[in-house]
Amino acid sequence: MEVLTIEHSAFQQLISKIDAMDEFIRKAKLEQQSSLDDDWVDGQAVCEYLCICDKTLQRLCSAGKITYSTIGNKYYYQIAEIKRCLKAHIIKSSDEMLDDLIQRSGYNPRK
Repeated sequence: MEVLTIEHSAFQQLISKIDAMDEFIRKAKLEQQSSLDDDWVDGQAVCEYLCICDKTLQRLCSAGKITYSTIGNKYYYQIAEIKRCLKAHIIKSSDEMLDDLIQRSGYNPRK
């Protein structure tokens, strides 16, 4: 094993640069997450990845507990709206299932 010694000031500079990189990465992740909130997914994907049935999702829509948009006969939901329902315990599911929905959904209107 080789031992390396550096001056205290050089070590402090190294630590401050590492902290700056860490902060940059955290901000980038937050910006990416907030941009995903504007994406739309279809009802089938919501049901599949959150492990709820289509009747449950339909009841939530009818009761006005979740907002949606329709194109033709297909319903679409914003990721932000799904997150809101999960946080309010309107939809009982896990954060892992939501992450799976976001990562695997093929629908992205901005592409």
